[in-house]
Amino acid sequence: MKLSNLLRRMAKGWVVLLFLVLFILTTSVVFPFFANLLDIPDEGVESIDTKMYYSPAELYDMMEAYGEVGRRGYAQSHLTADLIFPLVYSFFFGTAISFTFLRAFPAESGFQMLNLVPFGLFAFDLLENTLLVILLLSFPAQLTVLAFAAGVVTAVKWLFSAASVLLPFIGLGAWVVRLLRRRGTNRKAV
Repeated sequence: MKLSNLLRRMAKGWVVLLFLVLFILTTSVVFPFFANLLDIPDEGVESIDTKMYYSPAELYDMMEAYGEVGRRGYAQSHLTADLIFPLVYSFFFGTAISFTFLRAFPAESGFQMLNLVPFGLFAFDLLENTLLVILLLSFPAQLTVLAFAAGVVTAVKWLFSAASVLLPFIGLGAWVVRLLRRRGTNRKAV
């Protein structure tokens, strides 16, 4: 697949570090800036994005707690800052997975395609954002089927998120095992 090959070509240490810096800047600077700019409530109100799953009733309770200004701000953030972050984390995790897996497994191994997992996260995050914007902007109307779908999409998003975080560490562990085996083989040859 072309995207997988692109990520493997990009998988240089400095590229992974660059995307890590962008990841940190997005979470520590961009999101707080937009939260402040768009009047997104941050005290006493749980963020929809940080929940692993929510029922339609829980979702509507959170949206009620945001108030009109908070709902509008939240919707706007999903159409602005929350469009940037999925690109940043997809390329960060995709290149990090590629970097470690290229060193841990043969280049022709099917494991190399796991560098696409963060783009599954990307797709479900964008779908979640789309559903939430529709629900936030249609409030107080209760679109229960869409609210249920949003909860399911959020849960799947978190599964892809966990996999995206774990895979670079799995690759790193496999790389270390490969290096240790190679070192053991070299000592036996001497």
